[in-house]
Amino acid sequence: MTYAALTCRGLIGLVFAVAVFAKVRGPSAYREFESWLAALPVPLARNRALPVILAAAEAAIVVLVAVPAVATAGLTLAACCLAVLAAGTVVIVRRGARVSCQCFGPSRSPLGVRHLVRDGVLLVIAVTGAAISGLGTGRDAASPRGIALSLAAALIGATFLVFSDDLIALFDSDPAARATEPAAVDKEKAGQL
Repeated sequence: MTYAALTCRGLIGLVFAVAVFAKVRGPSAYREFESWLAALPVPLARNRALPVILAAAEAAIVVLVAVPAVATAGLTLAACCLAVLAAGTVVIVRRGARVSCQCFGPSRSPLGVRHLVRDGVLLVIAVTGAAISGLGTGRDAASPRGIALSLAAALIGATFLVFSDDLIALFDSDPAARATEPAAVDKEKAGQL
């Protein structure tokens, strides 16, 4: 159980580290995040404190899951955040709004079912990690090889989840739609000039 809990903690920590970095890497990135959040068709999105609360919660998750004594609290906070984000995505998708996903920085990928799946996977990992983080600790010393494998698995899983939009676009079965999307964006930009 120690290695499974470590993998869950590592994966959640890495995913949220990328998310918070994308939001606070600079003043312009944070302003873009604030604007995006305020434009969402979700009632709480217009709350001016929400960007600060969300970025602070994500940063707290990264710190908490890194410390074994409070890892359960970090994973529980992650599960709560993921549940709220998934609920917001459901509202956006149900309203038919074409809003880009800004989870890990600027993107043209609209929020949709695949983002709900990603949030669901992360939610299961956070809940599983919280449930098992206290089990089996202290009985056997963790081996360096086991720790390395757990962290490698966390890195691979986090990379897959963070770049899932890019991976889906890479294997998109409709290359014609991909080819026309940038042209449509370029035409739109040209019309604004």
